[in-house]
Order: sequence, then structure tokens, then C-alpha cells
Amino acid sequence: MTSQDTGRSPGASVPTGRSAVREGLHRLRRWRLLDSKAFFLCVTLVPALVILSLFVFWPILYSIYLSFFKTRLFTPVEFVGLDQYRAVLSDDLFWTATRNTLLYTVGSLTISVIVGLILALLLNKVTRAAGVYRTGFFLPYIVPYAAYALLWFWLLDPRYGFVNYILGYLGVGPIPWLQSSSWVIPAFVVMSVWKRIGFVCVVLLAGLQTVPTELYDAASVDGAGPWSRFRYITSPKLIPITLFVAVIQLIYSLQIFVEPYVLTQGGPGTASLSMAQLLYNQAFGTLNIGQSSVTAVAMLVLIGGSSAVLFRLLQPKDADL
Repeated sequence: MTSQDTGRSPGASVPTGRSAVREGLHRLRRWRLLDSKAFFLCVTLVPALVILSLFVFWPILYSIYLSFFKTRLFTPVEFVGLDQYRAVLSDDLFWTATRNTLLYTVGSLTISVIVGLILALLLNKVTRAAGVYRTGFFLPYIVPYAAYALLWFWLLDPRYGFVNYILGYLGVGPIPWLQSSSWVIPAFVVMSVWKRIGFVCVVLLAGLQTVPTELYDAASVDGAGPWSRFRYITSPKLIPITLFVAVIQLIYSLQIFVEPYVLTQGGPGTASLSMAQLLYNQAFGTLNIGQSSVTAVAMLVLIGGSSAVLFRLLQPKDADL
């Protein structure tokens, strides 16, 4: 390589060690790379993008790829096209799991958001020991899933459970929560609301505290009542944070696995079988990775489509911003 190729004069010495580093940094500054926003974004985003690519994007793409093959464990053996999709979509068990998952999701999402909003509105009025209340509501959310499932297993016991003990005082006979096909999904909904309502409440409470109090004062002067203030001030301001909470709860609910796996194994019968548990059974029960990949793709489409619908329904209008 000649001196013309390197851009140095013939008599210049080749930089080594620290001088080479200083010269490199000088060139970066001269090219305005160190001072540019693009360089900062690259340095901060590349590690996150690498992790997401390895543990999110690549598994999704590989699952879609495997869904078109017969496999030996995770190794594709024979390309079968859409045969795996036909086999899964013609299986009554798949549609039973989908129905159970959707019923659970609708109940859990609706009750969690509504009750969480009511609690947030009440806590927003509390001035003394507010932190104690917030902590108390949030504690169930950080309970490990296995411990939470076992706790509710004993609470819902048909003979010795605390829930039926309280119902007995109200004149209601013991309910076989986890042993009845009619009650098992409502039981899971109650469990999920208990666990997740603290997260919903705390996030919505943070959103409520960003609403300027001057708006409420002005509305009160104009004669607006509590319902009018909520409808025209609180509700529009909370739409973005409500959308965030609803989407997070939707994704969690559609992936329900711990409750049916630990408590009922999908029973009684298939009354509590979820899509995530069906995927697990296909992958690790029958070792049919191809069909489990089809179920995973179906879950991906369901989560993406449901999230898009939720965004469409709750997306704030320009007039609300």
C-alpha cells in the first residue's frame, strides 16, 4: 500500500498505540460521528436490538419456518407445505383451547381495567397513607406465579377453601371452582384480577396524577358535576395510558399457561385447556414441533390482531389530545 493510499505524506511516521487511538478519535470527531445523534442511537440501541433479535425475532421466524415441515425434534426433515396447518385447524382441541383462551381474556381484561380504574380514582382522592394503599394493591402482582397458583388452589378448595367458607356464611353452597367445567374459567378470571389489578391501578393512578387540577377547578366553577368532569376531562386524558394497560393485559391473558397447567392440567376434561398449554402439550408431550409451531403462529396472529383492534378502538382522537 502506497503513501497515497493511506493519505499520509511519504515522510510521516505510522501511528502506534495511544497515538493511533487519538488519531482515530480525531477522525471520528472530524466526521462528526461522536457528536451526532445517529452515533448515540446506534450505541444505545444496538445491544437491545441484538437481544431482541436473538430471543424474540429469530424464535418467531424459526417457528414460522418449522410450521411448514415435519420435524425430528427441532430439526426440519420434510417440507409438507400447509399440511400442518390443515391438521391443527381441523382439530377440535385447537378450537376448544382457542375458545377457552378468548373467554378468559375477555373476562380478565374487562374486569381488571374497570376495577383498576375505579380503585385508581378512589386512591387519587386519598391524601394520608396513600403509599401504603398503593403498595398493598401492588403486592399480589409481584408474587411468583407458582406460589400464586398454589395459594389459590387452597383458597378455592371445595371443602376447606376460604372462599367457600365465606360463601357459606352468605348462604351459598360450596362451589367446585376448579372441578366444574362451568366454574373453572370464572375461577381463573378471579385469580388473574386479584394478581394483576394492582399493576393496572398503579399505572392508571400515575396517569390520573398528570391531569392538571386547574381543569377540574375550572369545570367545577362552570357547574360540572363528578360524572361530567370524568367524561370530559379524566377520560380523554387517560385514553393513552388506558390503551397501554389494556394491551399489556391482553397479551398476558392470551398467553395464560400457569393456571391451567398447575391447577387443572386443562381439565376438567378440556374445559380449561388454553392455547399456550396446547402448544406445550404438542411440543413436549407428543414431540410434534411442527404442529406446536402452527399453534404458536396462531397465537401470534391472535395477539397481533387483537392488539390492533384494541388500538383501533382506544386510539385517542385529535380532539382528545
